[in-house]
Amino acid sequence: SSKAREMKLAILGATGRTGLEAVKQALAENHTVTAIVRNPAKITLAHDNLKVVEADIFDEEALKSQFSGHDAIVSCLGFPPQKPTVTGYLEVTKKVVSAMKSSSVSRLVVCHSWYTEEESRGK
Repeated sequence: SSKAREMKLAILGATGRTGLEAVKQALAENHTVTAIVRNPAKITLAHDNLKVVEADIFDEEALKSQFSGHDAIVSCLGFPPQKPTVTGYLEVTKKVVSAMKSSSVSRLVVCHSWYTEEESRGK
């Protein structure tokens, strides 16, 4: 059987539902995970291949130092609705891509949520 290459992944948004699932699945596949979070206390999962670090996702320098040495970045960020527009995704993605270039990381997986008003769903 061919075994997939184990990777070193940095996961943004690891305290959210999707992000936590990404962390669990990555660990189950023997990847090494750095969970980059705003509040480390929100991660109750413990694993030998899991490192939880606190960083400001809007701070390119902070991201650069955390991205260094990783094979890929997985972004599972979610932002609350803002009127008139939600700009967090664009702002963070620009910082992430720039930090990746500076850290020589060339793979980015984006799994962002898209907020919709509850009453508009299914229409």
